[in-house]
Amino acid sequence: MGLSPVKREMEEAGKIRQNSGMKKMLRTVLVIALCFLLTSTGWLSWEYHLLGQMPADRVDFYTMVTGYLLQAAGIGLFACLIRKKANTERSVLRMALVMHMIFMFPAVVSPYTAATLIFGFLMNLACGVIAGCYLYELTVYAPADRRAASFGIAYAVSILGSWLLSVIDGGRLYYSEKVLLICVITAAAIWLLTVRRDPAEDESEEDSDREKLIRQKGAPDRKLVLTAMLIVILFSTVNGSAFGFPSADLGGAVKVELSRLFYAAGLMIAGFVSDRSRRTGAICALTALMIPFVIMSLRAESISVVIFWALGYFAFGFYAVYRIILFSDMASESRQLWLSGFGLMAGRIGDAAGEAICLLLRGRLTALVAVTAVLFVAAVGVFFRIYQMLYLPEYKKERSEEEHFAAFSAEHDLSSREQDMLRLLLEKKSNSTIADELFISENTVKFHIHNLLQKTGCKNRNELISYYRS
Repeated sequence: MGLSPVKREMEEAGKIRQNSGMKKMLRTVLVIALCFLLTSTGWLSWEYHLLGQMPADRVDFYTMVTGYLLQAAGIGLFACLIRKKANTERSVLRMALVMHMIFMFPAVVSPYTAATLIFGFLMNLACGVIAGCYLYELTVYAPADRRAASFGIAYAVSILGSWLLSVIDGGRLYYSEKVLLICVITAAAIWLLTVRRDPAEDESEEDSDREKLIRQKGAPDRKLVLTAMLIVILFSTVNGSAFGFPSADLGGAVKVELSRLFYAAGLMIAGFVSDRSRRTGAICALTALMIPFVIMSLRAESISVVIFWALGYFAFGFYAVYRIILFSDMASESRQLWLSGFGLMAGRIGDAAGEAICLLLRGRLTALVAVTAVLFVAAVGVFFRIYQMLYLPEYKKERSEEEHFAAFSAEHDLSSREQDMLRLLLEKKSNSTIADELFISENTVKFHIHNLLQKTGCKNRNELISYYRS
């Protein structure tokens, strides 16, 4: 017996929605891949250019301490912009692309060290804004059960692209001005991908996706956010302090673009594992934290530095996925999309701190091992704390009704009278009953309800009650 016309219509509509969602997810993966290819290509070219102008240890400080901190600042800047004015991420992305290219030109071709540094720093700031944009898109358009794999695949594709670029022109592309043309083409491709081709249809679909996440905002658990930032910083610091990917190794046996293929492998594995189970992904990230100690223990041996770079990058893939997905999930669940990039922001702070420790204690292996061990113990302690908060419901401390009411009122800046009104609305009392209990007129009740709905972004009292209870 065939399907009824109504059921057939519903099935077709479901397939259309599924295809539309897959299309948007694939486009998001491509945007992330191209954005990371652009920013990593610019960053590598800047590093190679600096190596021709100053000693390697100074290059490490400027690129992986100052540069990373500026990337973190760029992500923070994007978060401030998007929190102030939602739905502007693509406008911000296109502006950041323009600024990135303007700053990249002098950063990779200037014969003057001061100009190379200044414009390189500004380029890193733009890199941070770009990263904030594509992590926002990852949170909005990638389904939660495919988010980690989407991120891992996007970065892996980008890394493969970087390696292919490195074999062009006899391996000299990153050292030449031709790299600028590659980056201009990449930026143009990103621009085209983020321009809506059918405003009447595509815009309404994308706005509805955002509406699901933006319109009914929750309140992020501040303690959880701070604990998550701390664990990401500690993970990244431990990894960076043990092995800071020293620039002095470049130009010899080590080819960074080839070594990063191990990063791609770590990203892919971590992405698929995390999508199968967030718990397992988190435990894998913690387990990978042992690799830096393996690297330190082997430093005195006559082992090729290529092995160290391969191990370091492979482990880094697990931290990279963990820190991104931790905050992307948190942003999605709390409806606070400006948190999307906080994982990378905290990670960059940790990367910079780890590199600074590595530079400070270079040549003093015992002291470096001791500091890294202390940080590792702290990381394990914080990890188990956040593991309990996220994955063990029996350890979660549920907020009381009064705490929830107070947090909701504070978030939406409700006056004392509006709070009184909300309590009675939650009891589903009519306007006349509310007026009697508060000794005010029904018109005044309507006035306060109107203000409540405006402040919370709800259309009617039923939606307000659902929002409060969600």
